[in-house]
Amino acid sequence: MELPPLSLEQLSKLAASNTPSSQLFEILSQYETDASIMSAGSGSAETGAGDPQLLSLFYSSFFFAHLLTKQLPEARALTKRMPEALRHQDPSLQNCLTLLQALWQTQHAQVYQILRGLPWPESLQPLVRRYENFFQDDTLIAISTTYEAIRPETAANYLGLDPQAAEQGDSAIIEKFTSCGWTWDPAARLLRPSPIVVQPTDQTSSNGIRETMAMLGNRGR
Repeated sequence: MELPPLSLEQLSKLAASNTPSSQLFEILSQYETDASIMSAGSGSAETGAGDPQLLSLFYSSFFFAHLLTKQLPEARALTKRMPEALRHQDPSLQNCLTLLQALWQTQHAQVYQILRGLPWPESLQPLVRRYENFFQDDTLIAISTTYEAIRPETAANYLGLDPQAAEQGDSAIIEKFTSCGWTWDPAARLLRPSPIVVQPTDQTSSNGIRETMAMLGNRGR
């Protein structure tokens, strides 16, 4: 099916849609040639030739589509293909580069600070929030299968929550972890994770986790 022309309206619709991540990535992949032509100054007024706002939203959206499909090295390669002047001057693309560095260095707390604290344009906000949820869910699954025991403040840090409240044994935080199948050892003051297994091809596989963690995630903001 032929795609609509690349435009701010089309990108905003895609960002706000529930399009599965793999499909979102494929759609945006098909637009990259158009974006490259526009960045070179070609095209027409109807397609938004050379429009910095349009190019910023496209490359930012495509960057998050890479992250949502767990293609971190490819996301890094994408940043090299962004128009150089725009990459160095545009706030959204600068934010993407900062996020990339935090992800590359596995700085979990910094990732949440960037996603929640840096100014992102309204049209990109749905993808930013979507990736925050994805990152939190993916991290929860990872630590559930990696640790036999973990201090609550460490687990909270991984998930972008309040480490100090967790260290003090905040009952709401502890309860949310135990709701995911973990156990709490009050004597040792340790959480004991239970592996969370999801089917990688199931587009809704993290929905249950997201519902379980929703209240806890809000506490981290």
